[in-house]
Amino acid sequence: MTIFETENLLLRPFAEEDLNEAITLLQDKDFMAFSPNGTLDVEDAINRFYEILGHYERYGFGKLAIISKNTNKIVGYCGFEICTIDETDEAELGFRLVKNERGHGYVVEVASRLLKDMKNRNFKNVIAFSEEKNVPAHNLLKKLGFIKTFNSNFLNMDVVFFSKDL
Repeated sequence: MTIFETENLLLRPFAEEDLNEAITLLQDKDFMAFSPNGTLDVEDAINRFYEILGHYERYGFGKLAIISKNTNKIVGYCGFEICTIDETDEAELGFRLVKNERGHGYVVEVASRLLKDMKNRNFKNVIAFSEEKNVPAHNLLKKLGFIKTFNSNFLNMDVVFFSKDL
């Protein structure tokens, strides 16, 4: 069930049949390089997968599988999840790509589309955060119109927070 299509990619909710592929991704050190938890063991990867599925079922949006039109394989995910920052629920943009698919502008391609979707859902503001040393992610967020708001420690990781008005 494709939700969005861009020039190079299809975006759709994850489905049960994606479980094994998701576990593989969540155990890949390059894919999980800037995660506060690093690579996940099988049990944690399964839990994270079902957390992603549950969020989509609960809110009608979430992290979507990014599928390459060239290979028809999942090359990452991108989307919004509700997270609590300083006791306030925020819609947070998150994304990850397999290493060999980075640098093609794919996240900008899909995130631009997802930002429009969040605006259509009447969100007025969204956030993102990234590990302090992840300069490529910071540059990508700036390209999407996010503005750096503050530095903090989140989930035992030094991060930079960004915000974007819709």
